[in-house]
Amino acid sequence: MLCELRIYHPMPGRLGDLVERIGAVMPPFFERHGFAPRLGQWTGVAGSPTPVFAWLLRWPSLEARMAAFAALGADVEWNALRLRTNGPGDMVRRYDLRLLSASGLAASAGTPLRGPACGLYELRTLPVAVGRTGAAQAALAAVDLPALAATGTTVAGVFDNIFGGTTPGATLLLGWPDFEHRRQALAAYERRPEVMQARASEREQWAGEHLLGEGGNLLLEPTRYGGVDLQNSTSQTTQRKTP
Repeated sequence: MLCELRIYHPMPGRLGDLVERIGAVMPPFFERHGFAPRLGQWTGVAGSPTPVFAWLLRWPSLEARMAAFAALGADVEWNALRLRTNGPGDMVRRYDLRLLSASGLAASAGTPLRGPACGLYELRTLPVAVGRTGAAQAALAAVDLPALAATGTTVAGVFDNIFGGTTPGATLLLGWPDFEHRRQALAAYERRPEVMQARASEREQWAGEHLLGEGGNLLLEPTRYGGVDLQNSTSQTTQRKTP
């Protein structure tokens, strides 16, 4: 399964307009041109840079992705609507695109992926040194993912980075009810004996380095248009709207 993470950097004051465009205006055009299900739609609340609008899509193939965007770009009705809703200037300053592959690490670690029933998410990008991907994946599966789940952290998604962002590397989508639960859970995770032992062993084996480097973290809140359940990301899913 190929996933695409799209992070939009809106023009000042246009984040709300962008949320409405993606969540309310564009779904008929997505359906018209065979877009993949949207697995989540969020706004950035902390991290660098913010504000941002982020959304995650699932594609059956790269060819399907390219065909869908080409068809959208050639849609006369959509282009007229885009210009009309843009107003005097574009809504989006720039965007970052990342292609991800859904990883089987969560299943191998005995950590079931749970759907987005959280009030706060963290998109965590973890760089991996060239030649250490296998060791890093083993550490995630054996230590980090089970430890995160044991602290009450929702492991909503585990992905291998294919293009964009940090490559080689992994991307985690983690969730909690709110900021305080996140603070408590991550503090407990850092204190867990198996995590502390793993980090000490890595420093000894890899000349003071950790297998999973320090990458970018972005805290996200779901938009009012919600998203679809990530645990059903390989099957037919339906859009779930929140009040």
